[in-house]
Amino acid sequence: MSRVRLLSTASFRLTALYLFLFTLSAVAIDGLTYFHMRRAQERAFADRIEEETHALERLDRTDGRTRLLANIAARSTIGSSLVYGLYAPDGARLAGQTPLSAFANGQPAAGWTESPEWEGPEPDEATPDIVRMLTTRLGDGALLVVGDERTSVDMVLRGATVAFAWGLAATLALGLAGGLWLSRQFLNRLEAMRSAAQSVMEGDWRRRIAASAIDDDLSALAKTFNRLFDRIEKLLLAQKHVGSDIAHELRRPLAKVLRELERGRDDPAAVARAMAGVEDVLRTFEALLRISEIESGARKAAFVEFELGEVAADVVEAFRPAAEEQGRALTAHFEAGMRMWGDAALMKQAIANLIDNALRHTPPGVAIEIHGAPTREGARLEFADRGPGVAEPDRSRLFRRFFRADAARSAPGSGLGLALVAAIADLHEMEAEAIDNRPGLRIVLRSVARRL
Repeated sequence: MSRVRLLSTASFRLTALYLFLFTLSAVAIDGLTYFHMRRAQERAFADRIEEETHALERLDRTDGRTRLLANIAARSTIGSSLVYGLYAPDGARLAGQTPLSAFANGQPAAGWTESPEWEGPEPDEATPDIVRMLTTRLGDGALLVVGDERTSVDMVLRGATVAFAWGLAATLALGLAGGLWLSRQFLNRLEAMRSAAQSVMEGDWRRRIAASAIDDDLSALAKTFNRLFDRIEKLLLAQKHVGSDIAHELRRPLAKVLRELERGRDDPAAVARAMAGVEDVLRTFEALLRISEIESGARKAAFVEFELGEVAADVVEAFRPAAEEQGRALTAHFEAGMRMWGDAALMKQAIANLIDNALRHTPPGVAIEIHGAPTREGARLEFADRGPGVAEPDRSRLFRRFFRADAARSAPGSGLGLALVAAIADLHEMEAEAIDNRPGLRIVLRSVARRL
């Protein structure tokens, strides 16, 4: 995979954009943190000097100047980090180690000042520490100076700056590495999809996109493509066999029509039989065209939400008189909540075909039971009878075009009724399955994907 292609992927661009925005946010947060940290350090630094100044002021007021001078001298010699100074009103130094060169014009003035730590020329090999001092005028005009090196504050702030810089660098490095890794994973999965699609285009209809352990949008897209490939394969296989199936299934009725027409020269009744045969052929073609229309998905544009139980109950009531005339018990129970998205008219036709199939291929007196219930995916319909059933090898072919089990070949029909049921079920994202009812046959229509 080329580096240029990797950097041009949508995932890498989105990662880079997110990294840029995240870096800006981190810089803003670090800036605010540094600002507040600096203020806190400066405030703590100033508070320490101000507290020391106030303590010495109180000492001067309560114990007198001599005690103040002694205290300053003692504090200046015990290794304290603070620096002290006491100056007369005329600027003469009375105590402490702060040099006059630390002040502008060599004279101390009330307020905050900063100065290099030493008094003489600065050494070439070192950077002088900065001393920040607070000068306070006492009651008799004398000036009290208390200061401290800024080293500790500057070290904390420099450490915070370095930590922020390393944090930003790590963020950029990890973000870039993560972006490259995500882009590579994204491209690998897209390449798998492209390769599968290319194989299908070249005629390998069994090729599918491998499932991923990650359940995300790309996995959902891969599943959608696999369902699309399944449908294309099914349609192409159906198209491949439909020509030979039509030729095989219609050759006999057309040959019968031809014979009847030949007899029609001498027998007028043969013409009527030939016309009936032509009508059967036309009905077969109409059924094939209807199956093709349904498989094309054109009817999906008219899909609406409806209650499948109500539709099935209407069909059952329509067939109940015919079932009673034949001495069959047609019972049905449909649970509430069988909402689905689809074409109610087509579902009526599928249910009617299944009931009609059960009535035509079971002996009189056989009970036919229909049950419907909602499922997590949508709905489930079962059509069960206690008739002779269908042999196991034939059950898997029951929904193919023109297929008729040996026991049903003598009965009228074209073998397209259940094929139409399968097409309608597939259009509504349902599966049609034939199961041994022991005895009899059970046909199940169940949703395999939620539509609502």
